[in-house]
Amino acid sequence: MKSTISRTEQGNRVAATVILMACAALTLTGFLARAIQGEVNPLLTFFLVSAGGILNLSTACLLGVQYLYNGKRYFAQFGCAFLLRGLFMFTEGVLLANQLAGIATHVTHAPFWLWLMAEASFAAYVMLSVRSYSRTRSDPHIRPGYKEAARYGATVLVIWATTSLALVGTGRTLATPPLPGGGVETLALYALFVAYVVLWWRVAAVTRLSHKLFLLVWVVVTISLCELLLSLTAPSDASYQWYAARLLALASPGVATLALVWEITRQYQSLALTNTDLVEKVFVDPLTHIYNRRYFDNRIRLVADRVQQRAIPLSLLLIDIDFFKQVNDRYGHPFGDAVLQRIATTIQHCIRLPSDFAVRLGGEEFAVVLPEIDQHAALRVADRIRESVKRASTDMLPEKARDKGEAITISVGIATWQPGEPLVISAMLERADKALYQAKHKGRDQSVLGQLAA
Repeated sequence: MKSTISRTEQGNRVAATVILMACAALTLTGFLARAIQGEVNPLLTFFLVSAGGILNLSTACLLGVQYLYNGKRYFAQFGCAFLLRGLFMFTEGVLLANQLAGIATHVTHAPFWLWLMAEASFAAYVMLSVRSYSRTRSDPHIRPGYKEAARYGATVLVIWATTSLALVGTGRTLATPPLPGGGVETLALYALFVAYVVLWWRVAAVTRLSHKLFLLVWVVVTISLCELLLSLTAPSDASYQWYAARLLALASPGVATLALVWEITRQYQSLALTNTDLVEKVFVDPLTHIYNRRYFDNRIRLVADRVQQRAIPLSLLLIDIDFFKQVNDRYGHPFGDAVLQRIATTIQHCIRLPSDFAVRLGGEEFAVVLPEIDQHAALRVADRIRESVKRASTDMLPEKARDKGEAITISVGIATWQPGEPLVISAMLERADKALYQAKHKGRDQSVLGQLAA
């Protein structure tokens, strides 16, 4: 199946540039605010962690939807990266809620390792998605791999559950994600930063950013790099630089969510336009560009139900072009087609209510459906259509033919249903057809009223 997110467009590159410039400005602001110290605010930290978890889980869901649509494995793996990060943030939020509620007061460096593992796992799954994209590009016939996606998701749940239970089981709580003071924690943070640098280069080298998804991946990794850089150099978890890093942590899944929503919206709009085109091909006559018989058969049932519920009259006009075969024989079929088009346009201009509609039933026969119109008003509409068609179509004839008194005319048969009577569409059509026959028999260029039998 074709992916909803495919080749990179110029607009995508412009948007990525704007986002990266904004992130660079936020990073620079964080460095400039390095010396400004505030107070540790557990409530603000809880809000940032909760918002980050929601955004990561939302992004994972959107990527899962994309995978279900196209079966591309790299969508599932990238979704797993956000899923694991979101689940770890959920654990952090629960622990922080306990801290705010006073249920737990013991604080250790364990949350740092929880955050570190989440970021490392995110990078690992992103690397897997890049690898899958490379394999898919070299061999497009690779099977979708739904079982592999399930295995990745199960692995995410095992990693999250094992780590979270281990932390909760030891009674460790989270007040704020503490920055390492040195030793193993510092080395681990530097190792994570180096891993993200390698990942940043790998995404650009393998995908060449020619795919919208991996342009998004590259932007997300770049934002994460800026976050790690601020976290590495922040003097404390009460500094404004540290809070700038937390804002970048929100920007990473936030940008991904907005990009995916935008692409899905574009796909929906494209689908809606395609559906509109399909409806036009199915229900619109290709020559006259008004509705066809299939539309009439579908719409007339709905109209019948509505007029009966509202107890309003319904009128039906059957229209036939007089001596149309002779027009074709004398002037040729291209001229006859032009006459059909002119008559269809004229009929459309003569009906005025939004509920009225005209169709071409076939050949030179048309129908007009007029809800809310009784037989006297229907007769006036029929005469208006007949006179307008006569003027407009006759003007198409050669001047010599007009001088001889030739004209292109129509005959109209009218059937009307009144509330309180049985409404049978086939009987109504039959009565309108009989009225049309009477109009032809009376000399054509006539409008004749028929009565719908009870």
